[in-house]
Amino acid sequence: MGCAIIRTMLFAELKKSLEKPTAPAYEFRGSDNFLIEKGIALVLSSAKVDPMNVMQLEESAKEKEINIALGNISMFGGATAVLTRGLSGAMLYLTPVKTKAKDIISVDCNPMTESLVVRLITQDKRFTFDAATAIARACENNYGRVAGEVEKLVLYYDTKSQITLDDVNAVITKTEKFQSYELGGALLKRDKAKAEAILNYLSLSGADDYMVFGGLVSVARRLFYITNAKAADSDLAKHLDVKPFAIFSTKRDARDIKPESAKRIYRTALELELGIKSGKLLAGRAAILLVGEFLR
Repeated sequence: MGCAIIRTMLFAELKKSLEKPTAPAYEFRGSDNFLIEKGIALVLSSAKVDPMNVMQLEESAKEKEINIALGNISMFGGATAVLTRGLSGAMLYLTPVKTKAKDIISVDCNPMTESLVVRLITQDKRFTFDAATAIARACENNYGRVAGEVEKLVLYYDTKSQITLDDVNAVITKTEKFQSYELGGALLKRDKAKAEAILNYLSLSGADDYMVFGGLVSVARRLFYITNAKAADSDLAKHLDVKPFAIFSTKRDARDIKPESAKRIYRTALELELGIKSGKLLAGRAAILLVGEFLR
């Protein structure tokens, strides 16, 4: 539309910002669809626009089309709005668009930080901190998933005054990516039964073999650097492009693994990766072989 953006606002800032008059338009961008829909609802409520008065247009709609739609008189009375959707989010227009005017607020609807998600979950005092943390990590901080799991847990444990970590682990549905993360933790602790159970689950659920193998290679690489490199945890996290918690948890789970074993595992991971790239090995088979190497 040629409109400049005022600034990018974190989703957590949106509600507070709506204590002031709404902006002419809002851009919602990110991978958490729950936050996108929640953000749209918050803005419409603040602007006193009935959802029945929202006209949806194609993402490619021109400025003239949007302005004409906003000028239409609603059959239900009251203010109108225009909503356009795309693969990466949505745009909500409350007033006519002015070319090159600074009239759009961009709202970041990517997953929130773990600490914020945990804080939101524990607003319900039944959830312990550990339980809330487990939910956030299992759902990769995607609040759409979090909200669904919280609702399921509340219904499942409706007679309990407190929902604990054990309660969460018993019934939560974990993303494939998180299952892959847990597989790495089981391997570092040499927990063969748990590792095999997770690997079988991932296989039966149709998880992408490259995702599983790639996750194992990341664990092997992290293990190698942690046991062999003489560097601070913060420097390792930055070099490996992971969160500090990943360094902490790897150190904790791999405390019985010797540097020589870490070198062997990482060397095997690189050899298997080369086998996949050269077309000599399938990713699923490589994942099984690498699991075996961890458990030697």
